[in-house]
Parts: sequence; structure tokens; C-alpha cells
Amino acid sequence: MPHLRIVRLSVATVVFLLATLFFLDFGNTIPPRIISAVLALQLGPALVAAFGSPGLALFGILFVLATTLLVGRVYCSHLCPLGVLQDLFIWTAKKKYTHRKYPFSKPAYLIHYALSVIMIAAALAGSMLLLNLFEPFSNFGRILSDLVRPIIVLFNNAIASLLSGQRIYVLYEISLNGVALQVFVTTVLFLGGLFLLSFKYGRFFCNTICPVGGILSVLSRASLLRIVFKDEECIDCGLCERVCRARCVDAKNRRVDFAACVGCFDCISSCPTDGLSYGIRWKSSPRSEPLDTGRRNVLLSASTGMLCFLRAPQIPPATANEKGTPIVAPGGQSIERFTHRCTACQLCVSTCPSHVLQPSFLEFGLTGIMQPRMDYSINYCTYDCSLCGQVCPTGAIEPLSLDEKKLVQIGKAHFVKEDCIVETKKTDCGACSEHCPTKAVRMVPYGKLFLPEVDNQYCVGCGACEHACPTKPRKAIFVQSNAIHGVAKKRQDIKMEPAVSTPKDFPF
Repeated sequence: MPHLRIVRLSVATVVFLLATLFFLDFGNTIPPRIISAVLALQLGPALVAAFGSPGLALFGILFVLATTLLVGRVYCSHLCPLGVLQDLFIWTAKKKYTHRKYPFSKPAYLIHYALSVIMIAAALAGSMLLLNLFEPFSNFGRILSDLVRPIIVLFNNAIASLLSGQRIYVLYEISLNGVALQVFVTTVLFLGGLFLLSFKYGRFFCNTICPVGGILSVLSRASLLRIVFKDEECIDCGLCERVCRARCVDAKNRRVDFAACVGCFDCISSCPTDGLSYGIRWKSSPRSEPLDTGRRNVLLSASTGMLCFLRAPQIPPATANEKGTPIVAPGGQSIERFTHRCTACQLCVSTCPSHVLQPSFLEFGLTGIMQPRMDYSINYCTYDCSLCGQVCPTGAIEPLSLDEKKLVQIGKAHFVKEDCIVETKKTDCGACSEHCPTKAVRMVPYGKLFLPEVDNQYCVGCGACEHACPTKPRKAIFVQSNAIHGVAKKRQDIKMEPAVSTPKDFPF
């Protein structure tokens, strides 16, 4: 059945390319509805989204689960972009070492299932730390957003600079904001570890660590269609075992550990005698060795204790003298809700046209590592944009209409007169007022000069004032996070306008 492998390669290629384009679409040309439809099939984000606003996510979950019960874990090799990336690493290993073998090795189901239970239980308890670190789609997104995207931008800008020197303007420079060193190092370490594991052990990550793989492994034990040996055709050449990237084919005993099979169908394609078939298995299969329930109980008991340490930390309220907690994008509704639903895939970071959304490190605490935050030192939230909520696959950022988004108050501006250049240098400025899209900041007479005045009932916390403020090292006006998002009033006396876009070296 060589067509099975062709189907797998075709579907995997399309899904991988689409997922890659979502993160590398510099012009935001792909409609958000297409992104949402494709990402509904990503089981990890879909399961998180189902607890809030199911919608397409529920359809995606039912499709993946039904497919697994019918044909096995084909999700891992067809629909998971991180799985396809591992297959590319495995293909590299086989190209470099033509005799590379992946001999049968019984997966450590006890460890895999226990880890999956711990990750899911921790997420239900309010900590997304483990899920953020090991959920496959989110890791694929961070690899593209934090590593591949900056490299492409640097390469593009170098070529554009060279061409512009020759008066050729087919390319234009793309702004590149600084990537946090901690985030970069964490992503590099994960990618390096994934490459080494795939290069040497095949789909080890999928069958030992991945929480999605753990869920599908349990379901595939009951799948209707399976890969089985045809005793009358098999000549015991062992080729099927050597090519199995999941190391689940036991050629010696003529059996396939289907709970570990990722549905790549390489074994069937490689068989020289049609000794393997894929269909309904009528005969009962040899039972796997029973799980050591004693060890399982010890691990599960230990995991219960770990949850006490993995709970999301209580976020203290910000004081008037400090910026306080990180600011969550409009649609996040509250810091607690956002951190409990975000898997840190960073699709919103890649999509954000102003790049104000940046990956955090420990700003949300250990449990919120890599989750996006508003960084007003980079830019500010564009008044006429709501793309982040439209592409978020988990519903951590709810989709909002533009009219709704323009009234969401994610924070409030605070003005410190002692730091303002009107006070320190006795000169007019007005950058904050000029950039404020809701006119919550207005200039009022201050002797012979004019001084900013903030009316927070109209402030949405977009950060335009903070970004534009020229004072250093501290901003004279800054946005303080709302732990729970509020609703700003809409001015009736002044026409609302988007904040003025100006070059970075002249913010006011």
C-alpha cells in the first residue's frame, strides 16, 4: 500500500507549510479565519480552547479523537508540525548515516502516561508551565517566532541594503525588535535537544514526553484499523523494523506496538514482499506487559505533591510607584485567565503588526514562562487592530470586534510630573498627548507652558503615551496593568484618531 505513505507526505507537507506561513507571514496576508480553521486541528491548543469558547476547537478535538479511534495516531505524522520537523531531522540522520537503524524498543509507557497526567493536571490546577514547555504546537511556534523569523529578517535586511545601494528596490527592510536572550536560549536548548533525540532515537519525544502523544497513545490502543504482519508473506528480513522511526515494529516477534505507532507507514512501503497490511484486526493481539501499578501509584502520588508548587502565583497589585505586573493584550480579560489558558505558541507575537507583543521570561512568574506581554519599550498597541485575538488558537486572547477592542481598558496611564521635561527642563513637549488615540491625555496650562493631564476614564492602556515619552531612564508617563480588564468611556466631545506613527529616533 505505497499510497498510504504518499498521502501522509502530502498532508504533512501542506500542514507544515501552512503552519510555517502563519508565523512567517510578515504582511499579515493570510485571513485570520483560515488560520483559525487550520489551527483547530492542533489538539493541544484546541483542548485548552474548549474550556473557554469551544467553537471550531470542539470540532477539531472530535475530528482528531475520532480519527485516532478509527486509524490510529496518524495525527502525529500528518497534522502535527513539530512531528513533521522531527521527521525532517530523522531524514537528515538517514541521509548522513545510510545505515541508521531504529531497532524496536518498548516505550516507557509508565513514564509517558505519568508525565502526561502531571502536565494536564497542572494545567487544570492553574499552572501552564509544563504544558507551555512541552506542548508540540507551541514549541513549533516558538522555534519559528524566536529563531527562524529573526534570521529571515536579518537576511532580508542585509540583501535589501545591498540592493538599495545599487538602486534596486525589489526588497524592503523589515523592522526587527530585540529578542530576549533568555527566551532565545530556552528555544535553542529545546530545538537542540529535539534534534539530538530525533537524530539518534527517532520519535522519542512523541513517545516519552509529549502530552498530546500520551493522550493519543491511549486512544490508539482501541483503534479499528491497525498495521499487522501477514505471516504467510513475511520473510523475516527485518527491513520494517530498521525504518520504523517510532521504534514500534518488533520484526523478531512479528508484532507492531500500535500504541507507539505514529502512522508514518514507512514499514509498509519498505516491505519487499507485502508482509505487512493495514486494516481491521480481527484477531486479538498479544497483550502488552501489565503496567507496574505500584510504581504508577508512586509517580501519581508524587505528581499530586508537585501541583502544590506548580500553581499559578498570586499576582500582587501594582503600586503607584511601580509599573507592576505585565500587561495582557485586549481580549485576555484578566491576567489570571490569560495565564491559565495561554500555551505560549507566540502566534500572536508573530502576527502583531506593531510588535508590541513580546515573549516574556519570568515576568508572569515561573508558571507563565514564554507567554506574551505588552512591551511598550518596543512599540504600542495599534488602536485599529485586533489581530491577536483573531489568531489565538486557545482563546487565551478572545476575538474582539474593533469597536469592542477600542474600549477595553488593559491598564491605566500614570503621570509623574517630577520626571516630565516640562518640569525638569522647563520646555514644552506634548508627545504623550499627541500620540494618545482616545485623548485621555490632554495638555493643560502650567505657567507659561503646558503640562500633561491624564483622565483615566478614557484611557485604554495602549501604551502610545509611554512609548512616545522621551524622558530617560524613567518614563514620565507609564501604563500600569489592570489585573482585570475594564471598560473605558468613549469621548463624545473629541474625534478619536489612531496614534501618530513616527520614526523610533524621534518619538515626539
